[in-house]
Amino acid sequence: MRHRSILCVLTAGLVAGCTGGTDRVEVSIVPSGYIVGSVTSELATPAVDEVVRLKPREVHIHTCTATPPGRVTQFNVELDARHTAKKTLSFTAQGC
Repeated sequence: MRHRSILCVLTAGLVAGCTGGTDRVEVSIVPSGYIVGSVTSELATPAVDEVVRLKPREVHIHTCTATPPGRVTQFNVELDARHTAKKTLSFTAQGC
Protein backbone atom coordinates (compact mmCIF):
# COMPACT_ATOMS: atom_id res chain seq x y z
CA MET A 1 0.00 0.00 0.00
CA ARG A 2 2.86 2.39 0.78
CA HIS A 3 4.32 1.89 -2.71
CA ARG A 4 0.99 2.85 -4.24
CA SER A 5 0.85 6.08 -2.20
CA ILE A 6 4.37 7.04 -3.24
CA LEU A 7 3.58 6.30 -6.88
CA CYS A 8 0.44 8.48 -6.70
CA VAL A 9 2.36 11.39 -5.20
CA LEU A 10 5.10 11.15 -7.83
CA THR A 11 2.57 10.93 -10.65
CA ALA A 12 0.65 13.95 -9.36
CA GLY A 13 3.89 15.95 -9.16
CA LEU A 14 4.86 14.97 -12.68
CA VAL A 15 1.46 15.90 -14.08
CA ALA A 16 1.46 19.25 -12.30
CA GLY A 17 4.96 20.02 -13.52
CA CYS A 18 4.25 19.10 -17.14
CA THR A 19 0.85 20.69 -17.63
CA GLY A 20 1.32 24.08 -15.99
CA GLY A 21 2.90 27.03 -17.72
CA THR A 22 4.83 29.87 -16.21
CA ASP A 23 2.72 32.00 -13.88
CA ARG A 24 4.05 35.36 -15.07
CA VAL A 25 6.29 36.55 -17.91
CA GLU A 26 7.93 39.97 -17.98
CA VAL A 27 8.15 41.74 -21.35
CA SER A 28 10.09 44.96 -21.89
CA ILE A 29 9.21 47.10 -24.88
CA VAL A 30 11.76 49.82 -25.51
CA PRO A 31 12.11 52.20 -28.47
CA SER A 32 14.66 49.87 -30.08
CA GLY A 33 12.80 46.56 -29.65
CA TYR A 34 11.31 43.84 -27.48
CA ILE A 35 12.91 41.85 -24.63
CA VAL A 36 11.45 38.62 -23.23
CA GLY A 37 13.88 36.70 -21.02
CA SER A 38 16.93 36.00 -23.18
CA VAL A 39 15.12 36.89 -26.43
CA THR A 40 15.79 40.36 -27.80
CA SER A 41 14.31 41.43 -31.12
CA GLU A 42 13.50 44.50 -33.16
CA LEU A 43 10.31 42.72 -34.30
CA ALA A 44 7.31 41.76 -32.17
CA THR A 45 6.91 38.24 -33.59
CA PRO A 46 9.98 36.61 -31.95
CA ALA A 47 8.99 38.15 -28.60
CA VAL A 48 5.43 36.87 -28.95
CA ASP A 49 6.79 33.45 -29.98
CA GLU A 50 8.75 33.29 -26.71
CA VAL A 51 5.73 34.32 -24.62
CA VAL A 52 3.56 31.69 -26.33
CA ARG A 53 6.26 29.06 -25.80
CA LEU A 54 6.32 29.82 -22.06
CA LYS A 55 2.49 29.63 -21.77
CA PRO A 56 2.12 32.13 -18.92
CA ARG A 57 -1.09 32.91 -17.10
CA GLU A 58 -0.10 36.59 -16.91
CA VAL A 59 2.07 38.84 -19.08
CA HIS A 60 3.42 42.04 -17.55
CA ILE A 61 4.57 44.57 -20.12
CA HIS A 62 7.08 47.25 -19.10
CA THR A 63 7.46 50.05 -21.60
CA CYS A 64 9.30 53.33 -21.78
CA THR A 65 7.36 56.56 -22.16
CA ALA A 66 9.55 57.22 -25.22
CA THR A 67 8.43 53.97 -26.92
CA PRO A 68 6.22 54.61 -29.96
CA PRO A 69 2.64 53.50 -29.18
CA GLY A 70 2.57 51.46 -32.39
CA ARG A 71 5.29 49.18 -31.03
CA VAL A 72 3.19 48.34 -27.96
CA THR A 73 0.05 47.93 -30.07
CA GLN A 74 1.81 45.55 -32.47
CA PHE A 75 2.89 43.32 -29.59
CA ASN A 76 -0.62 43.34 -28.06
CA VAL A 77 -2.33 42.51 -31.36
CA GLU A 78 0.02 39.60 -32.10
CA LEU A 79 -0.20 38.27 -28.54
CA ASP A 80 -4.03 38.49 -28.48
CA ALA A 81 -4.18 36.49 -31.70
CA ARG A 82 -2.09 33.64 -30.29
CA HIS A 83 -2.49 33.50 -26.51
CA THR A 84 -5.12 34.34 -23.91
CA ALA A 85 -3.18 35.52 -20.91
CA LYS A 86 -4.06 38.31 -18.52
CA LYS A 87 -2.01 41.38 -19.40
CA THR A 88 -0.82 44.26 -17.26
CA LEU A 89 1.11 47.33 -18.39
CA SER A 90 3.47 49.75 -16.68
CA PHE A 91 5.31 52.79 -17.96
CA THR A 92 8.73 54.10 -16.95
CA ALA A 93 10.95 57.00 -17.95
CA GLN A 94 14.10 55.48 -16.42
CA GLY A 95 16.56 53.33 -18.35
CA CYS A 96 15.16 54.18 -21.77
